[in-house]
Amino acid sequence: MIGKIRLVIWLIILLLVAYFVSMNTQPSVAIKLLPTYETPQLPLALIIILSMILGAIMILMFTITDWFVFKVEKLKLKRQLNLTKHELEKCQKKNKELEEEINKLKEELDLTKKQQNIKVEEITPEEENK
Repeated sequence: MIGKIRLVIWLIILLLVAYFVSMNTQPSVAIKLLPTYETPQLPLALIIILSMILGAIMILMFTITDWFVFKVEKLKLKRQLNLTKHELEKCQKKNKELEEEINKLKEELDLTKKQQNIKVEEITPEEENK
């Protein structure tokens, strides 16, 4: 939808420029590019069209630069995301290993309690506060 709106706006701008150029075909002007250099007499319409083209090229250069910076930043973020995912997988694996170790130690503790005939009563945190 936004692309269509942009297209309509550009068409309106181009039509306005074309109308302006068609109204200014007669006068010829010289442009001073440097203090010592002046272009030959050129039709004003040609100067307007060349100015529009030059402006479009400059805008395109700035846009490409911003696009390139965006792509580089996107690539950095993808790399960071992949590193974070890899780190998460390592942490999940380590967590699983630790849980298995905890279960193994609990089983050993239960076995030791049974062998030594020790009775342990678990106290809940509520009972502990009383």
